[in-house]
Amino acid sequence: MKRDGFEYGAVVTTRDDVFVASVPSGLTTPSLLFEALASALRFPSYFGANWHALFDCLGDLSWIEQHTVILCHGDLPPLDPDDTKAYLDVLADAVSDWSAPDTHSLRVLFPMEVRDAVRFLLSRIEGRS
Repeated sequence: MKRDGFEYGAVVTTRDDVFVASVPSGLTTPSLLFEALASALRFPSYFGANWHALFDCLGDLSWIEQHTVILCHGDLPPLDPDDTKAYLDVLADAVSDWSAPDTHSLRVLFPMEVRDAVRFLLSRIEGRS
């Protein structure tokens, strides 16, 4: 499955019907990333702070009033390579799952300067599938 559902560049929206969640730069561990995502996306208290729980929450988003959710990254989190691949895999699957008409849509945005690194890592994930 080709996964090219990410976007690159700056957020350009001021619409009231769009929820923008910012992921800060420099998150070096999954724990820090999960904490930042839980805060930015207002995850429910039952969020389990692991890759499976992240996928589950990204696949729901019913607690967010706006129907378009943009997850805007300050960088490609400098995690361990296996964790980076796991994160991109979860994000790619979540974006793909929301591509059908649903109540919400999820857009994932990275800075332009990490586009090649993200695409390279996604191609390595796809190569194992």
